[in-house]
Amino acid sequence: MSRDYHSFGLEDKVAIVTGSSQGIGRSLAIGLAEAGVDVALVSRTQSALEEVASEIQALGRRALVRPTDLRDVSQIRSMVKQVHNSFGKIDILVNNAAWTDTVEALKVTEKEWDQTLDTSLKAIFFASQAVAHIMISQGGGKIINIGSTFGQVAFKGRSVYAAAKAGVHHLTRALAYEWAPKGIHVNAIAPCVTETPTRRQLLQRPGYKEWALGEMLPVKRWAQPEDFIGATLFLCSSLSDMVVGHVLMVDGGWTIH
Repeated sequence: MSRDYHSFGLEDKVAIVTGSSQGIGRSLAIGLAEAGVDVALVSRTQSALEEVASEIQALGRRALVRPTDLRDVSQIRSMVKQVHNSFGKIDILVNNAAWTDTVEALKVTEKEWDQTLDTSLKAIFFASQAVAHIMISQGGGKIINIGSTFGQVAFKGRSVYAAAKAGVHHLTRALAYEWAPKGIHVNAIAPCVTETPTRRQLLQRPGYKEWALGEMLPVKRWAQPEDFIGATLFLCSSLSDMVVGHVLMVDGGWTIH
């Protein structure tokens, strides 16, 4: 399907997208490039990032590949500095990277807790902090955090992930309240279960599809990574300048009942 995202007014902006080697992050990075944005691609997998970079460059936009372990604050700060040095500015930060597993609460280990919180919440705070210093000096910017329906409603086997994403939602509000007077708009998007390579095993569990599509998703289909591009571009653009600290549920109706 042909898409024209240039009406969002993002031509020649610079964005960082974390977790952009696959899934939702990959789609958001390419969608931003289609809207005219130059993109810094961040994850731990360089080869996959280079593939995404090639697609972005084929669209006529610049792409910077920056392998980074977002659990390490020093690596986050180094990455942000390199992006700023390479592009001269940072207009947009999309905090997409996360980690999760499906584990009953009684079986969660300290390692699993730390990995989930460090990747899915701690990294968002420190990436936002590092970018905010630059955005304030520029006069403003846009930060979009990727939350989850599980940050809004409970789900069995995902207690730690739910805690992390609920933290992302409230962190979004807190940062927005603190930084909006400085010109930085912080908002979040909360997807539902999305058909990505890392989620297919979950979607194929016996009875899960019947339950999710029969009871939880009024739209009667799985979300696709591309379903979140429009909401992201809106929150990155000047069209959303009065949207502050909002968590936009892009969940096919999962949380309306």
